[in-house]
Amino acid sequence: MIDTHQDIVTRRLVLRPITPADTVALHGLWTNKEVRRYLWDNRIIPVNVVESIIGSSVDYFDQHGSGFYGVRLASASDSIVGFCGHRRFEDSATDPGNRIEENELLYGMHPNFWSQGLGTEAARAVLTHGFEVCDFRKVFATTDTPNQRSVKVLQRLGMSFDRRQQRHGLDTVFYSMTREEFLASEQRG
Repeated sequence: MIDTHQDIVTRRLVLRPITPADTVALHGLWTNKEVRRYLWDNRIIPVNVVESIIGSSVDYFDQHGSGFYGVRLASASDSIVGFCGHRRFEDSATDPGNRIEENELLYGMHPNFWSQGLGTEAARAVLTHGFEVCDFRKVFATTDTPNQRSVKVLQRLGMSFDRRQQRHGLDTVFYSMTREEFLASEQRG
């Protein structure tokens, strides 16, 4: 069985599975004006939505060995500066083209930590965990087309552009990566 409570440590970050103790910090992050702009389509979500997401993440860890992590700086690992992780790809039940896998990569950083490569570092660590520890075969990611910061993260990760279409009424780009593509990109360095 996979230890679902194991932190992921990178050169600059500590990624710790989110728990109910993170509710206030995540609510603060997810209601930040710049973060919610693309994450929640500029809606201020209530605390009970955060609690529900944490519960779903804990369940996803139990079922798949991954979920959402609170991203912390290694030099100050008490404060959450972002989040990153996997969840069930929302379109997997209705999208017949999505036959292989159901894992979606999501991430977000507080604006004070943008443009430092921390989102890419966290996402790469979560992809490594998903492919090497959880044995995922494919991971998807989507972002609003205007969110070019996020698009650049997906491209730096080596994810492949799949398509552009309306999703939840928004112009959205879809990216994906297979385990084989990930392993090949890791070998290239």
